[in-house]
Amino acid sequence: MKIYISASWKNRLLVRKLAEDLRSCGHEVFDFTDPGCRKTHETPPEMFPEQFDPSRHSYREYIGREEWRAAVNENREAINWADLVILLLPCGIDATADWALGVGLGKHTVIVGHPGKGERSQVHLWADEMLDSFDEVIPWFQSLKEEVA
Repeated sequence: MKIYISASWKNRLLVRKLAEDLRSCGHEVFDFTDPGCRKTHETPPEMFPEQFDPSRHSYREYIGREEWRAAVNENREAINWADLVILLLPCGIDATADWALGVGLGKHTVIVGHPGKGERSQVHLWADEMLDSFDEVIPWFQSLKEEVA
């Protein structure tokens, strides 16, 4: 199975671990944190620490960086390639948007984890499956294999 993992850069270690675990089970995984998966340069938030401020920036100019444009286009290509999109919570709007693109493209989707306290999104109900923790992902995949067998 071809899998796209959508998550926050803050969870990069968890993303990398999940990608490695899924690959060890025979899956192909696009891990946005892994330079070996990317055609473009990675763009973690700490590369661009200046936060958007509408009193100082035009949003169109602020968001129009070539690095960001290349990264989001590569993510879109990877989502198109994938059979399954996994969303790791908690995360921000970018990860959720990538996951939602997968939903809109008719991909199978899974949400893993929980949003932060006080946060919620009803669109998460679009997921084909919701798992409470990272530790449930591999057993969930194994149960799918057993159902198909």
